[in-house]
Amino acid sequence: MASIYDLSWNETSFLAKLQLFSKSRKQENKKMQSNDRQVRAEGYSALSSTYYSILGTAFSQLKAALRPKLLAPVKVAAWCLSWLPLATYCYWRMLPLSNRIVEILGYNSMSADQCDVRQSVLRRRGQYDEAKKCIRAALAKNPEKAHTRGLLHVGLAEIHWHEGDKRSARSEVYAALAEVEEAEKQDPGQAVRIYKHCADLFGQVGGNDRHPTADLRRKAQELAQATGARDQLLKL
Repeated sequence: MASIYDLSWNETSFLAKLQLFSKSRKQENKKMQSNDRQVRAEGYSALSSTYYSILGTAFSQLKAALRPKLLAPVKVAAWCLSWLPLATYCYWRMLPLSNRIVEILGYNSMSADQCDVRQSVLRRRGQYDEAKKCIRAALAKNPEKAHTRGLLHVGLAEIHWHEGDKRSARSEVYAALAEVEEAEKQDPGQAVRIYKHCADLFGQVGGNDRHPTADLRRKAQELAQATGARDQLLKL
């Protein structure tokens, strides 16, 4: 039987993500009922992260359904009957779950990884001011993991771009890329995410030729293929 990790990273089908949804809820609900507040917070964080991931996969599947155009109407209709209810549920539930972590621990007691999950959820829901606050709190903790630092800088880059501050956004993209080599050694799957997000952002904020968008996307694809991260390949 596939593990939660495999279902999250290595599978892309609707049935696989539905199984991930079910298994994650069952596993994390036990933690969320714990008397230990740290364990409860871990449960809320993990489940909100799963919902965020499933939502991203659902939208990537929708983009894939638009090709080829001749079959798009049928494929989009099938997407609406399968992915849409699941994606809608995940979209609306991931933020309340994330809010519970703050209620239980507060930013001062949350881990950098928990803050990283939360800032991603906040950005997906368009709450950029709170996301920036969350990222600042996480960076102040001096995260040990390179991919955590990289993804936090990615989050700041997107926020600055949303605010119209391309210079600061570009600076944060380079800060994220400065972490990616170490991230590849520690957690290649997470490094794929950094490359992918930086590729997306680089085309929007501009910059010199050191990290052109095509090269970053190619690096993300090669790394995802090498690690079997099919979910990340789909999202590229």
